Amino acid sequence: MTGEKMEILIVGAGKMGTGIALAYAQRGLNVGLVDISDEVLKRSLAVIAEELQSASEKEIISCDQIEEVKNRILTTTQLKEICQGKRLKIVIEAVPEDLEVKKQIFRELDNLCPPHIVLASNNSSLDTNILASETKRPDKIVWMHYFFPAHKNSAAEYAGTDGASSESVEVAAKYMKLAGKEAIPILRCRKGGAANVILVSLLLEAARMVDDGLDIPCIEIGAEQTFGISNGFLSLMDDIGISAALSCMYSFFDSSNPDDPFYKIYNNFFTPSESCKKILEKYNQAKDKSSVRWVSEEDLKKQPEDFLLLDTLKNRFLAVVFMTATEVVDSGVIKLEDVDKLCKNAFKWKEGPYSLMNRMGIREVIRIVTEKMELSHRKEINFPISKLLIAQAQKNQPWPL
Repeated sequence: MTGEKMEILIVGAGKMGTGIALAYAQRGLNVGLVDISDEVLKRSLAVIAEELQSASEKEIISCDQIEEVKNRILTTTQLKEICQGKRLKIVIEAVPEDLEVKKQIFRELDNLCPPHIVLASNNSSLDTNILASETKRPDKIVWMHYFFPAHKNSAAEYAGTDGASSESVEVAAKYMKLAGKEAIPILRCRKGGAANVILVSLLLEAARMVDDGLDIPCIEIGAEQTFGISNGFLSLMDDIGISAALSCMYSFFDSSNPDDPFYKIYNNFFTPSESCKKILEKYNQAKDKSSVRWVSEEDLKKQPEDFLLLDTLKNRFLAVVFMTATEVVDSGVIKLEDVDKLCKNAFKWKEGPYSLMNRMGIREVIRIVTEKMELSHRKEINFPISKLLIAQAQKNQPWPL
């Protein structure tokens, strides 16, 4: 495949960029994958080959299809050259979660790509409006958020930045669909969208439980039982990657702009726990990054020390979910009816937050949320209960699903 046939360009060949490229190639689209290092690109192609071989062994694709998919992916370190492809329609940035790096990339893409090209960011916890302000085409900047692993997870979110045209948002929706995603439209472009605000709050709550001296097997099983998932949130951080998971917390906690609407609501709620700081320091110092994990092999073999604690842990997880799930709706980020769909699809939960609240009853919901708020306030941590949740509790009615 040559650059002339390429329709989509992915910038960044890490875990997410590789998965996004593979998602499009598997569905018959020609995609470019660019990075500054040949070594990174080789690792990316090795991962793609391994994933395709695994799919072949499971009889998902044939051996002939493996080569067809590989041939649809063009890798290069030459950004300037590949941005000039005649069939190129959209460029998706998928580099690590560093705002300054992403700003530089958007400036380069704005200079190198023809004016009609839509530029998208796959960031998990940054304000894409800031990236748009670095360009001369704010009407063509969108947010397209894929979930890990991008070539397998069918969930996605997308939004236009504040200055994006409706045509650019339609392009984002189109290419989400072409990648086989059941993408949820985000109504207001804000850092984290909807899903990651909910998820990162749970990752942080699991870490705060570690700070409280609760044993890891109990924390993991509490999460698994609460949401009907196969792995707890500490294990999930291990799978995502320590650095990637914690970078979202630090981004959400960023207080450098007191006027940031996100910070005005959450304030210090996303303050990384002491255990987060310690494991990140250990990760940064380790030669073998894969050796640094929240959950050890030994932990996986253990049973919880105190099963009586499970109900308490479950309520803490639920309170955090109910608070964030109602906040994202109250703030106009997402439609209420889309929250459950997104959480079930992206996180593989058996029930979404609003269905869980209806099953529990709104009075019980407000009880555990208030209890969690009081616990947070004793630790001088903000815990914002939305007006939407308070109003629903006053009506004492189930959510209209």
